[in-house]
Amino acid sequence: MSRSPLARRIRAAVLLGAFVLSAAVPVAQAPADPSTAHVACRPAVIEGQHKCIARGQYCRHTHRANRDYHRYGYHCGKRDRRGDYHLVYY
Repeated sequence: MSRSPLARRIRAAVLLGAFVLSAAVPVAQAPADPSTAHVACRPAVIEGQHKCIARGQYCRHTHRANRDYHRYGYHCGKRDRRGDYHLVYY
């Protein structure tokens, strides 16, 4: 089955256009340093346990835990509708 020269040119132009568009789409890359993945949380030792804490997370509302949270600039004091405590900036 032989195609006309015009049909071959159209097909070649379409394939070339598709190739150029696929090469122009940026590819998502992983961060170079894996430690930058959790920028929002801060490593901390709370009641002897290593945790990554951030504003809005659930927290333990005890005197000892709050003393540890204060060391990192947080306070366990905001309650939601269910009565659960969350971290806020101190």
